[in-house]
Formats: sequence, C-alpha cells, structure tokens
Amino acid sequence: MELERITPEQAGISGEKVKECIQKLMHDETQMHGFMAARNGKVFAEGWWTPYGPERIHCNHSLGKSYTAAAIGILYTQRKLKLEERVVDLFADELRQYGIEPDENMKKLTVYHVLTMTNGMARHPIMDAEWLKNYLAEPVVAEPGTEFLYNSSGSCLLGAIVKKKTGKGMREFLKEFLFDKIGIDGERFQIFRFPDGYDAEPGTASVTEDNLRLAILFMNYGNWNGEQIIAEDWMHMAMSCQISTEPNGGTEDYRHGYGFQLWNSAIPGVYRFDGGQGQYGLIWPERKIAVAIHEGAVMPEGPQITLDVLYEYLLNEMRNEPLPENPQADAALLEFERNLKVPEQEANTLYVPTECFSGSYVVVSGDGDPWISVAPGGYNFFTCFYHADKKQAFTDFTLKMDEQKCVFTVDGYAVFEAYFDGKHHPVYTDNVLPEIGWNCSYARYLDEDTLQITTKWLNGWFDDRIVMKKKGDILEMTFYKDRLTVSDNRYTIKHCTAKRQQ
Repeated sequence: MELERITPEQAGISGEKVKECIQKLMHDETQMHGFMAARNGKVFAEGWWTPYGPERIHCNHSLGKSYTAAAIGILYTQRKLKLEERVVDLFADELRQYGIEPDENMKKLTVYHVLTMTNGMARHPIMDAEWLKNYLAEPVVAEPGTEFLYNSSGSCLLGAIVKKKTGKGMREFLKEFLFDKIGIDGERFQIFRFPDGYDAEPGTASVTEDNLRLAILFMNYGNWNGEQIIAEDWMHMAMSCQISTEPNGGTEDYRHGYGFQLWNSAIPGVYRFDGGQGQYGLIWPERKIAVAIHEGAVMPEGPQITLDVLYEYLLNEMRNEPLPENPQADAALLEFERNLKVPEQEANTLYVPTECFSGSYVVVSGDGDPWISVAPGGYNFFTCFYHADKKQAFTDFTLKMDEQKCVFTVDGYAVFEAYFDGKHHPVYTDNVLPEIGWNCSYARYLDEDTLQITTKWLNGWFDDRIVMKKKGDILEMTFYKDRLTVSDNRYTIKHCTAKRQQ
C-alpha cells in the first residue's frame, strides 16, 4: 500500500521552507542518509543522499526499541500481557537455570518498569552472548519505578517476553500483527538475534519509510485506516512522561522525560523514536505530523543539531491550514531532492604498478578486522550477531589491482571492490553480517608503498579504513573504525601483519 504524496503547501508549509530545512539538515556534525515527512499520513517531503536510497535498509540502533514497544503494546491489546506482570515470574525458569536468587527489588520489577527504563539498576548490564543472565543477575539497587537509567538490556528483555508469550520471534510476530497491516515488508526488515535465540535491541534495520509508517501509527494512537492495532489507552501511556529524565543530563532533548521506549521532546506534545547517531522518528499527534530520519551524526551534539533544525525549520513552520499552491517552488524542491548526494571520496592521483600489491597473502600476526562494527564504548556490540560460519579474525586475502579498482577478497568469499576514482559504486559484499552487506569502497595510494581502502557500509553510518604499508613481501595493516562519538575518540584501531605468498 503506497503512502499518498501531497505538495508541501497542502501540508501547510511552503516548498521553499522544506528545501531550507533539508539544506540545514546537512550540517557539519552529520552525514544525511534519508529523510521523510508526512502530514495526516501523506508524504510531503522525502529525499535520500546517493549512494543511500529508499529501498536500502539502514540500522536503527535504539530507534528499534519503539518496534519492541509496539510488540508489547499489541500483546497488551490482545490481553496476553499485563504491565504489572513481574520479571521474576516471566523468567522463573531462567533464574533457576542460572542459579540466581533475585533480591527484594528484583522481585518487584514489572513489565511497566522495563518499558519505562526504571529498572532500578545502578549500571547497564553487560550485553554479550550471556545478556539475559547478566540482566537477571544485575543488582536492583533502587525501588523500581523511581529512577530513570537507560537500559538496552531491558529492551532486549521485552523482546524475550514477546517470545515467552507467543513462541514467536519479534520479526515473525510483528509481521503478522503489525507489518502486514501498515505496509512494512517483513522480509526486508531485519532484527538481529542473540546466540540464545532471543532478538536484540538495538538490532533492527529498516528503510526510512518503515520508520515513518510506525511514526504515523503512533501519531494516530494505534489506529491504521480504521483498525485499532494497538489499544488507544496504551498509546497514550506510551507517549507521555512516565519518568523524569532531567537528572540524567545530556543534550536538551534528553531532559524532557521518557514514555514507553520513546522520548518526550523539547517541543511539548512531540514524541520521539531515537537511535544512536541520529536515527529518528518524530511524532506530533496534535498536529498530525510524522518525520523519519536516517543519518550518521557525531554524538552527542550532532543528533541534537538535527533535532533543532527539524524543530525550527519544519515543525514550527507548519500551519494548520493549506497554503496557496506554488508549482515553481515545488518543482525546484523535487529537483533538489532528486540530486541529494553524499560527498565523494578523494580520487587516487598516484600511479603504482599493479603488481606491487597484487597477490595472495596470509595473516601472520595481529588481529585484522575489515567488518562492520559499532563500538561507541570500545566494545563492538555487533559481534553478538556475527554468523557462526563466518570467521571474525580473517586468515588470508588476495589483492587484485588494475587501473580502475582494487579487488580485496577476504577468506576466499568476502569481496570488496574498491575503486580508484573516488566515486560511489555500490556493491554487495558477503561478510560476518550478511544481512547488511551493501557498501561503497574507495582505494587510493598514500605513497608508492602505502595503499588505503575505505569502506562505507550503506546499511548504516559505518565507515572502515584500512591502511596497508608494503615492506617487501610484508604488508603492515592498520584498521580504523569510525565510532562517530566524540567522548571516546572517533576511531578504534587494530593491527595485523600479512605475508605475500610465492
């Protein structure tokens, strides 16, 4: 089912103002990937920055919590789950299995507390292959419901509750009771899974329009074309301030309270799906406005700048009545939207004979890592989801050079095509996370003995850079991972050494 398209003026804003908003979204602290805005469920602005596009799924990070919340809301609507149900009752078998004796506060912890991030824990439990054990064993030091502390493990617990209640994984459950109803392709949508079989959060990837559709559903308090998919009373609870977040500090938009796995925003009555590095769904039910954003913004200020732009140049500019049509301005906007583009890379200018780097290599020391990673605190959370049949530390590779590109093949199967012209050439590369393998890779020589390959993973904001320094038959390789987080540096670095085979 297609979402209807209308002009900005029909939505109550001029085409010139929409264009100005998009221009302002392209600020210094972000790289924009996708943007959609709708009023009354009708799209009046949309654009993707090449090589990103409307059909490309993009990692949502904690925006995915709102899909999890929707699943809990559906269970509530179906009367299969009550918000006052206790965690110790829902996971009694696991507590026995792990030999965990819950403390008195843990015994009070309910689904409501988990939904509102008022788990009562003093720290975030470790999220690895034993995430569930770690969560259940973490001391609950405060009375549940009294203090806010962001807790993604709790969001994963909500997904586990869905499976407990239905026997279905999150994607299977959502496809039947949500996706098929509101027009989301349940096969394209991705939810990563822990080794124990439970689905993860943050661990979803969707197209920008999927997130817009979810925002429209929330904007309409759970109603889609006359069907009440999620109970209206649950939606009102979800989009209200259940707990103050003021004591937690952070940038402006993290101080206005938290609902059910979403945030209250700086504009009263505006609510927000929110994922790291600026993955957003904005909801303004009173004015029937919904906005979806995919981007790669530098934490913590970059995402806040994006929100400030949306407030000043879009939401606060929209009128309650349609404006006079302006075909010339709308044509200019459409042309502008069609030509949005991520800046290209620096092209190679140095000639080096292809045989200097071409050949087969074996890793002889160190830890090589050309894969997608998300490591805001130094630990790569995505390793939990790497496929068991894919090796994390690669052992061998080949380089095949010609005048156009360098073909870098890892472990005989993962093929990176890195072009020397600096332009975007989207290709799919099988890898440790094959669900999100689309990328553009760029190659250039830093000097006659140093080759650099940069990979932009198009299913998110992740950029990798590999610098290969040639010393005879030896390649010294340094791997840089873009974190997009100022406080813990922008890159994490690994090293390995490889030897060319005769």
